[in-house]
Amino acid sequence: MSLSIVEIYDDVVKDTANADQNGQINYAMFSRLSRRAELRLLDWLSGDVANERMPAPWVTQKNKDWLSPFIKKYPTQVINGFISRPSDYYLYEDFYRIGSKVSDSCDDEDLVDECNTPIEMLDGQQFYERCRTYIEELKPSIYKPITKLVGDKFELRPKDLGSVELEYIRIPVFGSITGIVDPVFNDEVPDVIVNYEWDERSRPLLVWFIVDEYSNHTREQALKQFNQASNPK
Repeated sequence: MSLSIVEIYDDVVKDTANADQNGQINYAMFSRLSRRAELRLLDWLSGDVANERMPAPWVTQKNKDWLSPFIKKYPTQVINGFISRPSDYYLYEDFYRIGSKVSDSCDDEDLVDECNTPIEMLDGQQFYERCRTYIEELKPSIYKPITKLVGDKFELRPKDLGSVELEYIRIPVFGSITGIVDPVFNDEVPDVIVNYEWDERSRPLLVWFIVDEYSNHTREQALKQFNQASNPK
């Protein structure tokens, strides 16, 4: 699944941005605008920080389907109560310990069953309240593990949870075009291309966000107003 970045470039430059009137969009500028557009699209799909602007995270199945290619599983081992946050991490989705219970049997093959134990994500205050509580049902245990995000690490309790798996929304591999000058016609043509990881449904929004970024760059109010009027969101 991929979307041609050259096609999106043509959609922007030839059909929408009126580049002949508003200034040239070379491949280097387009790649910069495109990177910001991808981040804006990802933000729009997953919900803003204040959770006030729709769509909020995972409101509909359509959102889930749209973002599903960017859901990534990260299996790892808890070491002294910590795991590292992946470098392409964008947004938390799910977290669990591998297996739901520990068997009384000494046979290694019976240590865990097929189901996994959810790890509850908490803020700092809730995390330490659960660690210090005298209420047995709230204390973190291998059956009720908890976590919080600190910098580039997840801190977990209990510390010896063993094998865990984090599911998260990752940052896309950004599309880009590197140009080269055609020696015959002296025009810039694509040389190295990285297509989008987004699918076809993202075409209108990517074009819209790129043109919006371009209109901000050129301070062209007519283009800005036209783009706002054709807002596909």
